[in-house]
Amino acid sequence: MAHDIGRSGRMMPATGRFISPSHLLALGENMKETTCDRKGRVYLRESVRAKYGDKFVLLEAPGELVLLPVPKDPVKDLEELGKPLRHLSLREIRRIIDRRARQEVGL
Repeated sequence: MAHDIGRSGRMMPATGRFISPSHLLALGENMKETTCDRKGRVYLRESVRAKYGDKFVLLEAPGELVLLPVPKDPVKDLEELGKPLRHLSLREIRRIIDRRARQEVGL
């Protein structure tokens, strides 16, 4: 089975596309409005914190900000992400990465 690397860096079955956070927002799915206080703090609902934790990385991309949850156990998370790659050689993984990078820059 062929694999692609999504925008999150996760390996996923090759579909020729990936899920973009902006695409989800454009559809109105999972979109909640929040504001910053005077000190720049953003309030996240309790249900969001319960689901994703309370530690995030803020990714600033052109025209958008993306909060990415920091895993509680990064090693376990990497082990899970690597499971679909176990049958692939390092050469095959590099080929997948190169192909996806070329697609994203339009080559």
